Amino acid sequence: MTRTVSASVLSSVLALAPAPGWCAASLERYTLVIGANSGGANRPQLLYAVSDAERFARVMIELGGVAPPNEIVLKQPKLHDLIVALDTLTRRVADARKRTPPVGRTEVILYYSGHADEQGLLLGDDRYSYRTLRDRLDQIPADVRIAVLDACSSGAFTRVKGGRARPPFMIDEAADMRGHAFLTSSAETEAAQESDRIRASYFTHYLISGFRGAADVSGDGKVTLNEAYQFAFNETLGRTVDTKGGAQHPSYDISLSGTGDVVMTDVRQTTATLVLGEDLEGRFFVRTASQELVVELYKPRGRLVELAVEPGIYEVRVEREKGSVTARAEVVDGARVAIDPRQFGPVAMEPTRRRGDSTRYAVAGRNRIEMRLGSWRVHGPPVPVHAVTSPGATVFFGEIVDLQGDSAASAFGGFAYTRFVRENLAATVAVDGVGVSSDASASGKTLWTG
Repeated sequence: MTRTVSASVLSSVLALAPAPGWCAASLERYTLVIGANSGGANRPQLLYAVSDAERFARVMIELGGVAPPNEIVLKQPKLHDLIVALDTLTRRVADARKRTPPVGRTEVILYYSGHADEQGLLLGDDRYSYRTLRDRLDQIPADVRIAVLDACSSGAFTRVKGGRARPPFMIDEAADMRGHAFLTSSAETEAAQESDRIRASYFTHYLISGFRGAADVSGDGKVTLNEAYQFAFNETLGRTVDTKGGAQHPSYDISLSGTGDVVMTDVRQTTATLVLGEDLEGRFFVRTASQELVVELYKPRGRLVELAVEPGIYEVRVEREKGSVTARAEVVDGARVAIDPRQFGPVAMEPTRRRGDSTRYAVAGRNRIEMRLGSWRVHGPPVPVHAVTSPGATVFFGEIVDLQGDSAASAFGGFAYTRFVRENLAATVAVDGVGVSSDASASGKTLWTG
């Protein structure tokens, strides 16, 4: 089941070029991760905003180069909590830049999942405006600032900045990179959707799948900001085009120059890797033993995909046009496990029951016995003939319309047996009799018993 939420997804990214002399070996990254299911009394409660934030925080620790002391996670915060966290983040980055020897490059990643409107983020009954958030990001003395917002009314944010719906952007690895990039995953008039199937918002789900290696198109073991966004863009649009909420069209306002692209995750940092070989093809769903969907992607034949996962047992399911197959893999700490095509077998059909238990009223395989009795009088108005049936059977009615003679009364009787072969097919055997007294007669062609 897919639930449509009266929200739009906003994913904005602001990247400022690093100072000269930056050294990759001395990179230090900080994160502020916020999840809020509640957007006030007049808005529906979100189901997966907090869990989306938890997953984002976890992947940044595992693969994003963030040390646990450098991460701040807020769950269902109040406005005051957000302000304090931003002040703390600013102070930590400023202290890092004063160290001796100094840090070569600092990066800040802010992630928000929850409600928002055309003016700003909604934390309960409070609002934190987009303009204030932009100003606070500018005050953080980091070389690179990245903000990913999975919230409402994203199109309003890019509209203020002059953004419009576009295909995924491309950044030349050899070009100079400076400036900023504001990214959104839906237009101003589009609704965002949470899915019970993936138990997440579409955009965050695919963004994190990309971080774990699904977006590593180059195969170098690193997922750049550009690769992650393109993967999330294509998957979100493709998987929402047929939903009730309608397709979500990412847009952006971007002004970048500099050298290279920002590396978001390095899948080689993990100690457990699940490998999908070049000869595998289809849409892959990777779930833990507890059925948590950790990665979803479409993999074409000829591409090798390495997925960074936590040690554990995984179910790998592949959906194709002709059906689905599944395999089981155990990935231990320090292992690199490749899935072989011969490991896949047919998917066992899951037993289900219709909601509302509609089969309770099905008639296929049932029997019905009817007893019909009736009487009438001559030269009067037609007398209805009633059918007496077993419980649950249909009641039949009829009339005698062509009687002759002057008898006072006559009688009618009969029975019928019905066997329901299937829902739309039944076989019936019936025996009927008519008794007429005192010189009255009845024409059989006018007798209808239902």
